[in-house]
Amino acid sequence: YIVKNGKARAEIIIAENPARMTKVAASNLQEYVCKMTGATLPITSTPSQDVPVKIFVGKSKFTDELKISTEGLVHGAFKMVSGTKLLGAAAEAASGWLALLGADKDFVPMKPFGLTHQDKGQAEKDWDAANPGEYYGFPYYRLGISSYCPELDVWMQDDGGTMNAVCEFLRNQGVRWYFPGELGEVVPKKSSIAFATMDKTVQPDFPMRRFTYWSDTAENILWNLRLGVNEGCELMGLTQNCHGSKWVYMRDEIKKAHPDWYSLQKGKRLTDHSYSGAPCFSSEGLFNKHLQFARMIFDVRKEPMLSLDACDGYGSCMCQCELCKGKDTPERGREGTMSDYVWGYVNRVAKELYKTHPKHKVSGLSYSSYKLPPEKIDSLSLNLALVICQNRSSYFDRDLRATNLVTRQAWLDILPSKEIYIYDYYLQNCPRYGRADIPVYFPRLIAEDLRSLKGFSKGDMIEVYRHADPKKFTWDPMAIMHLNIYVTARLWWDVNQDLDALLDEYYKLFYGPVEKEMKAFIEYSEQNWQQMSSKIEVIDRALELLEAARAKAGDSVYGKRNAQVVEECQPLKQRRVRLSR
Repeated sequence: YIVKNGKARAEIIIAENPARMTKVAASNLQEYVCKMTGATLPITSTPSQDVPVKIFVGKSKFTDELKISTEGLVHGAFKMVSGTKLLGAAAEAASGWLALLGADKDFVPMKPFGLTHQDKGQAEKDWDAANPGEYYGFPYYRLGISSYCPELDVWMQDDGGTMNAVCEFLRNQGVRWYFPGELGEVVPKKSSIAFATMDKTVQPDFPMRRFTYWSDTAENILWNLRLGVNEGCELMGLTQNCHGSKWVYMRDEIKKAHPDWYSLQKGKRLTDHSYSGAPCFSSEGLFNKHLQFARMIFDVRKEPMLSLDACDGYGSCMCQCELCKGKDTPERGREGTMSDYVWGYVNRVAKELYKTHPKHKVSGLSYSSYKLPPEKIDSLSLNLALVICQNRSSYFDRDLRATNLVTRQAWLDILPSKEIYIYDYYLQNCPRYGRADIPVYFPRLIAEDLRSLKGFSKGDMIEVYRHADPKKFTWDPMAIMHLNIYVTARLWWDVNQDLDALLDEYYKLFYGPVEKEMKAFIEYSEQNWQQMSSKIEVIDRALELLEAARAKAGDSVYGKRNAQVVEECQPLKQRRVRLSR
């Protein structure tokens, strides 16, 4: 027992100079043991003689004495080990011990980078000073702004193995984090907490586990850490993992000096397209400068991978200059019109970089008008990784899913590295896309897709909508989307777990007395949300099911959770009125 009959019998032991994530993990363990039992376990780096149970959180000299190694624990993997005998200073009076630990490597960013918006200007000046006369775009200006959380004093690039171990232990005690903040947590009340003998190593099914939010908060970051995310900088580096060629041609100085580097359409060079300009991939000057930039990134910044593909919105920017004529393939349709053109360039850069930097990887996107594999390249460069862009929520369209599975295999056939990542979009609640009022649930599509990707993909980068300006909207964008995020995060770790059991537990714990009503609403929405944009009768049934839950939920924590969904679905009534007209 670490707590018995409401009394603490254990202490949390960390290293004298613990990693940042170790401190967060120890604090979380202390917090939730107290919430469950009322007992507070002290956190110390010096074991006491009168406390019978030792909980070692993170790597320390005590875990070294126990010969518990963190070697091989990568991408947030962790160990949970227990025993009865101790060595050294912690041995006296001890009746048992538990070790929860991962690699916990502190991320140390290389300067220059922008830690805050105020730092951006100086960081860009330092970047230019480090690269005199080159006028490269600055790939690190948002690094600290989007990755460092001052409230927790952690970087999202810190290894989270020990945090994952602590959260797994707490999950085994019944704690759940379904939604950001206290409203989203489920903490069982109990008088005692015990642990059994264990020696367990847990590796995730997918190394890359990243949610990228349009806006973020410390509360949301902590929720994601508890879900076991991994930014994947050890795999893909720190620069943006898409549209990476833009850093070579986005600066005004380059646009002025080298207009021939940009796509020509109707007699005009597209220097202003998508803020970066749209490139001409037949330009030798651009090609050579791109190689120079990439080699600098590898040599100086030590990045393991660099994105090479085109700027965003490039799908309609086919260059019409003499050098580019005939390089497009319009006969392949909108998803293949520019495949050989774009991938021909990306592959050419990749092959040159492989000659000088064979241990580094580069990546390109399967996206827009270059989504289909190129037909004129039998085998891509050995250093080239693929990022496939998709919307797994759209796989209710079975023909689309079948087509995409064929496309995935076609890519695999010409990709010697076999290194594939998925870029997905959980943006159905974004007002920009006109579906913010519709309850888009798709847990079964998530499970089906992730199961098909195990062993094929190294994981996901998922773009998630959150209000950039919370004052502009009254509803919380996580009210519905949190379930899709939660299911995704749990399946990243164990893709073959029982989805029905996972969902039934969610309905019971999160919605309590209205679990049946909310299950009926969510399952109906999951099966019919794609029809709610046009069919009144489908909207009516969804609102009827939601109202049944609202009426029964009352003024409780379950009622508050239900109320968030009701609030997000309010505009659905307005959609119904518009349809009735």
